[in-house]
Amino acid sequence: MTNSDWDPGQVGESEAPSPPDGASDRNSDYLAARSAALRLLGYRGRSEAEVRRRLSPRYDSQVIDRVITALTQQGYLDDAAFARQWRSSRERRRPRGQRLLRQELLGKGVPEETIREALENFDGPGNAYRAGHSLAMRLAGGEFSQFRRRLWSLLQRRGFDGGVITETVHTLWQELADPLNGGIDTPSDEE
Repeated sequence: MTNSDWDPGQVGESEAPSPPDGASDRNSDYLAARSAALRLLGYRGRSEAEVRRRLSPRYDSQVIDRVITALTQQGYLDDAAFARQWRSSRERRRPRGQRLLRQELLGKGVPEETIREALENFDGPGNAYRAGHSLAMRLAGGEFSQFRRRLWSLLQRRGFDGGVITETVHTLWQELADPLNGGIDTPSDEE
């Protein structure tokens, strides 16, 4: 090709033909959607439904399906791992009852069967104890009726069942009433 044959519109045409039928646009949409999904996952783990919901306003469903499939195959998206991680995080930082955890995970689009597996062996009394301990310490020295009412309200808002709340309120009250014993030795232990 000589300088006289040169046409600015033909630059690179002989080296890389343009993809047919807008494949270039689809690929750039895929890359943009994948990048957006990875950014979302960089902040915290997310369920497949959350990623799908966040991408849907900007990308078409075929592109989102490709991104979801690729990220699932690469191990970046796993609803079961996400549900286990969510439960673990809640148990460590802000303990919640099984009912509230189930609602949170359902709201994040995790399937019911996956939630059931993630919440197996849930320690309701242990989580309720951790959730109420701080408030119980602040209420120490007060009347039992106020202690029970305030602790009950907190634990109920956190999604614990009535039986677990009753047990936790009495356990914490006993520990505060006898700090040296702390409810550790029961009558059967003294024999």
